[in-house]
Amino acid sequence: MHILIIPSWYPRNLNDIGGSFFREQALELKKQGHEVGVLSLQHRPLRDLHFILFGKRNTSFEVDEGLLTYRKNGVKWLGWAPRLHAWWCEKELLKVFERYVKKHGMPDIIHVHSMLYAGCAAMAIYKKHGVPYVITEHSSAFQRGLVISSQKIIAEKVSQNALKRFAVSRPFADFLSEYFLMSGGKWLVMPNMVNDRFFECQIKDEENKSEFVFINIALLTVNKGVGLFLNAFAKAFPNNTHIKLKIGGYGKEWEALQKLSRRLGISDRVVFLGELSRQQVMEQVSASDVFVLSSHYETFGVVVIESLALGVPVIATRCGGPEDIIRKDDGMLVPVNDIDALAAAMVKMYDERAQFDGAKIRAACHARYSGEVLAERLAQVYADVLDGKS
Repeated sequence: MHILIIPSWYPRNLNDIGGSFFREQALELKKQGHEVGVLSLQHRPLRDLHFILFGKRNTSFEVDEGLLTYRKNGVKWLGWAPRLHAWWCEKELLKVFERYVKKHGMPDIIHVHSMLYAGCAAMAIYKKHGVPYVITEHSSAFQRGLVISSQKIIAEKVSQNALKRFAVSRPFADFLSEYFLMSGGKWLVMPNMVNDRFFECQIKDEENKSEFVFINIALLTVNKGVGLFLNAFAKAFPNNTHIKLKIGGYGKEWEALQKLSRRLGISDRVVFLGELSRQQVMEQVSASDVFVLSSHYETFGVVVIESLALGVPVIATRCGGPEDIIRKDDGMLVPVNDIDALAAAMVKMYDERAQFDGAKIRAACHARYSGEVLAERLAQVYADVLDGKS
């Protein structure tokens, strides 16, 4: 089968973790024997003056571990006007698509990752060339009320023309089914997958440890609730110097969170790791005792399943995605934005950590989220669409 992936964002290089799970899914489909291409718009924001002045606005091509990868490099000139931006994305990617077809032939099916705005290009290709497309939606912007009316109209049209619609978790699928009620079509669940490397990493030996580490890795924005995590840690363990907290990632809240850790009197027990590569994420989480996700909204939580693949139990807020992932044997769920509940869960996990079996956590995660399992599910979805099955 010839599959074309069109994501709304995608890694610019191997060190870029933004959209890395799209690439990993494409590689897994390639591993299953399919021909797989990727078309990606690499739009820099208007504030990226260096790219505007010196960057190359071209279409690059590379064969990335067998993936036929095209990147259209440019500037997001029209981001302030959704309808114009949708038209521009459609126009730009249609040209790249036709170049792709000349060299590699017509794909059988297109898989869109997030409707705004990759879905606009897929819909245009479908109308002009008849190539069907399916959607997996990842963006929490719909739930968070960040999608304005003109964007919703665009997304409704993209949804209406899709042959299958997926969300990455059950709560999100239910929300989208209601949100796009007028455009018809039920949203089903297709979760993200875990890179095989996470299953290969050695599980930490709990018998030989000098400290107990809680870790959180996220883009440091208000939505990720890292301030809540710091406050809960300070409340749960005011004096225990044996217990440490690590925070990976960077973002707008970086300086504010460091100031908060000093104000709470825990800065000597908190390590800010900064931006991490995929390899560093794996190393840091596998060396920790518990992963904590403290977000206000998540459609899924890739780092949650990565932690489970490493045999590390998870404490997570009931923020939309984790409820679909975490079983009793995997960790604990707490209400969103509840410092007391998170602190209590951290104390309970510290006391009962030995009851969580890393090997069993990993095995259950593999059965649900391994690349092999989910690539086979996707291939069956594509086959059903092409066979005209509902």
